[in-house]
Amino acid sequence: MFNAISRRDFMKGMMVGGVALGSAGILAACGSSSSSTSSSSSEESSSTESSSESSSSTESSSSESTETTETVAGMEGWTAFENTVTLQIPVYDRGSSSNGVADVVDNYWTNWIQENFGDVYNIDVQFVAITRSDVMTDYGLLAASQSLPTILMEYDYDKLATWQSEGYSAPYDIEEFKTIAPTYYQMMVDEGIDSYTQLADEDYLMLGKRPYGNTNYTFVTFYRKDWLEEAGYTEYPSTASELNDLYAKLVENGHSAPLGGTKVSGAGIDQNYAYRDYPQDEETWVTTGDYQIPALSTEAQKRFLKLENYHYNQGWTNQEYYMRDSSEAQSDFINGLCFTYSCYTSSTITVLESFYETNPDAELGVCVCSSEFIEDKTWGSNNSYRPTNVFGTMISRSTTATDDEFKAAEMYMEWMCQEDVLFTMQWGIEDINFEYVDGTPTVISSDDSRYDESYAQGHNNNVDYWMIVTASKTLGNIEDDVAAITPQGVPQDFYQEILDNYYGQNQLYNDGYANSDALFAASLDSVSEYSQTLYDLYTEYRDLLVMCDPDEFDTLYDEYSEKYLQAGYQAVIDERLELYNEGLTTKLPTA
Repeated sequence: MFNAISRRDFMKGMMVGGVALGSAGILAACGSSSSSTSSSSSEESSSTESSSESSSSTESSSSESTETTETVAGMEGWTAFENTVTLQIPVYDRGSSSNGVADVVDNYWTNWIQENFGDVYNIDVQFVAITRSDVMTDYGLLAASQSLPTILMEYDYDKLATWQSEGYSAPYDIEEFKTIAPTYYQMMVDEGIDSYTQLADEDYLMLGKRPYGNTNYTFVTFYRKDWLEEAGYTEYPSTASELNDLYAKLVENGHSAPLGGTKVSGAGIDQNYAYRDYPQDEETWVTTGDYQIPALSTEAQKRFLKLENYHYNQGWTNQEYYMRDSSEAQSDFINGLCFTYSCYTSSTITVLESFYETNPDAELGVCVCSSEFIEDKTWGSNNSYRPTNVFGTMISRSTTATDDEFKAAEMYMEWMCQEDVLFTMQWGIEDINFEYVDGTPTVISSDDSRYDESYAQGHNNNVDYWMIVTASKTLGNIEDDVAAITPQGVPQDFYQEILDNYYGQNQLYNDGYANSDALFAASLDSVSEYSQTLYDLYTEYRDLLVMCDPDEFDTLYDEYSEKYLQAGYQAVIDERLELYNEGLTTKLPTA
């Protein structure tokens, strides 16, 4: 748990954000996705060649000894290791190689990192692929084989707490970290996230920042605007009832199963933020509001699944969705079979490019979150969403890392935090990946003659490499930042809609209709013990509930909820409630 000072800060009405993932519509309007909509994941990111060569403020401070001196903090005090040190860094494998994205562990940018950082300090930088949709399994297998990477990285607080309780991660010397990585540590202080470093009264976590963490504006839903207009609509519907009317018209117009659908998998499945009552009851929020464990047994989850059941029984969802994966959802959208596609936006979205190649006359729109709180009493839904977090990725030292290996990791974090290095990783090479337009870096599309595929950046402009510092790149203001992540090289300009979606979400947040999950100042043993069991049970029960006869839904929901509670969810609820009563959780913000 946090130390005394941190705990006081922790208890001062911390406003941490909360995405609603729900049925293809209302949530879609706030930039979220549902298990029944086509969806994928991304984030964002991409410098001058001269920056790439000099991005070593690094090289000037090379090679004399292994130790950082007491008097010289940061890179000026570094020297190369006498013997080569192996540094293993996790990187998400999102299964994107089939869409033209390079091998995540061996590409131009991993080699650039080795040349500009590793070679300078005698560090062998190796990247370890972690399946994005199955993070916990991958880390579990690595731990079982005693081959954990040097550091563990994830966006979800509960996972780090679980790894600490399971012995995957080790505490670190934060005073040494301040000396080796002063820029990184100061960033934590400036962002107000340095008070989250402790678990079990010891420093375990280092945390990256998250710009605009009170929204989730980079996650957008594209929809077929031409289909919508064909059905007689001029605007995207704002409630579930209106969306249901639209879906019926789409089917009448010959668009079979317009919602598509895939089996549920990965972190944060079937989120119910848009089906909760607002303002939220704080105890319910603390005990069942976590997006990592689906909240079967709650009224909000019942509302969500009842709407999914309605969509399935109307034939609007692919009747074999439970056997289909995300690649098939992408194919549905590209081939003109699906009404929506949800993903993180960036300057380059390969699925979008493929869509326009296949459907050159099609017109898309971006769902925009209304700034007003809109409810649909019929389906118990609304346009609330889950903001991200005040912090981005969280990093901890693995129990298998040696002191030199962890020191190399701390050096890597500080190096990646340097302005020129971060810029190069995010934007790439000038006149290949980007150009300056009126002094602002602007992405060069892949169909430009200057673009060279051998310099192609990884998923969302290399985000999975620089996420260790920040969850998204920023130019200092929302207008420029939205411009930087607006898809380029496609027939339509989505800038204004993405910007409007940000402003809509921001207003909802300010009005109290967007709250993220509670954080706990202690490890949750019940989560460690039961989370996988509950995940497996939920995927089984939710499909039975979605596909059942509507007249049987209520009875079955009660039956499966009771089994779910007995299988461990009640223990999770009870432990969370205990910590809440002890004052060891964040609180809902008050007006």
